[in-house]
Amino acid sequence: MGRNATQIVHGILISAVFLFSLTKVIARYQPDPPVVSAEPRRLLTGRALRDALNERRSMTSQGISLRQAVRQFQTDTGIAIVLDRRVDPSRLVDASTEYVTAKTSISAFAESAAARASFADDFVVIGPVVATTRFRTLAAINGKSILNMRRELDPELYRSLSKSHDWSWPDLSEPRQLIVEAAKGLGTTVDNPEMIPHDLWATATLPPLAFADFATLVLNQFDLNFEFTAQGTLRIVPGVESVAIEQTHRVPAREKEAVVQRWKKEFPQLTVKWKGSSAMATATVETHERLRELIRGDGGTLVTAAAIPDRLFTMKAPAGTPIGRVMATLRKSGIKIRIVGRTDEELAPLLLQTVEFDLVKSPGSEFFPQIFLRSWKVNVKVDADGVVLTFPMP
Repeated sequence: MGRNATQIVHGILISAVFLFSLTKVIARYQPDPPVVSAEPRRLLTGRALRDALNERRSMTSQGISLRQAVRQFQTDTGIAIVLDRRVDPSRLVDASTEYVTAKTSISAFAESAAARASFADDFVVIGPVVATTRFRTLAAINGKSILNMRRELDPELYRSLSKSHDWSWPDLSEPRQLIVEAAKGLGTTVDNPEMIPHDLWATATLPPLAFADFATLVLNQFDLNFEFTAQGTLRIVPGVESVAIEQTHRVPAREKEAVVQRWKKEFPQLTVKWKGSSAMATATVETHERLRELIRGDGGTLVTAAAIPDRLFTMKAPAGTPIGRVMATLRKSGIKIRIVGRTDEELAPLLLQTVEFDLVKSPGSEFFPQIFLRSWKVNVKVDADGVVLTFPMP
């Protein structure tokens, strides 16, 4: 089977989640209900995480908090998402996407909170633009700094720093204590923990991480960073606003001219030093990744959308929700709904009829009949790219 065919099958078989959350206005004044999952998803890392981020889904979240939306998304997908302390977790989300990648959906969550998402190798951070722009590059620099000290550090400490550990924390955790306890677990101490301001954080569930990633995740939220002393103790230091790393990219000689044009078009301000067909650039980790994509001439992974009958839909409509609002929400997320057999005037009072349902991962072939047959006597036809509702003749 060829690559394109494999991508299509992949998209049909596993890219079939459709996330919906619909609440009444009164939800603005109520605390978030807990997210319950009988079988929580294993948190994904590495290649599995990259594949999950490229899976496609439609998403609409309205009237619920950013915290609840993120927790539900993590439960459904296995993608660990952390909210930076400077992002208001109670901010109501108003985000809607068509059938796009999970990565695009997460970015929509972030934008709805006036924030940005940073996609690390093992988790995602949503936070202020400056902090998330530097996060991955800063973590890479910190990891390399530890690697460069391997001959200076105690062998046992270095081995512990090189391993992945469970750094998840519970509700009301103090970030200062998280770093102190982490250092203690590694077999060292923190010289100046008072540099970390007092704060209380909500729970976060993370996959196993190396210390450099964990410490960067915590300290970057205070615009701080860390370093190890010659004695092997941890010292908290002021952070910097922006960081970059130098990397060399090898370009096939016959492709050099085309690659140069692609790079200039997307990164006109980037300075590149060429030595033959090798290009040296200083930039963020994300920019280096994009430069490599442009060498290959691709724009990232493309996954063919699953047909609507094969998608899985999760949607909740509280008591008193007008069916017209449900239809508007579906259409906003790219679902085409065509109504046959009623004029606009005849349809208007029908759209005011209310529904109540809570459907979880229902196939499109069942999802739409369950919604519309609750209120109307219609024939529901679910096609690959839309839904047709046909009323009987009067």
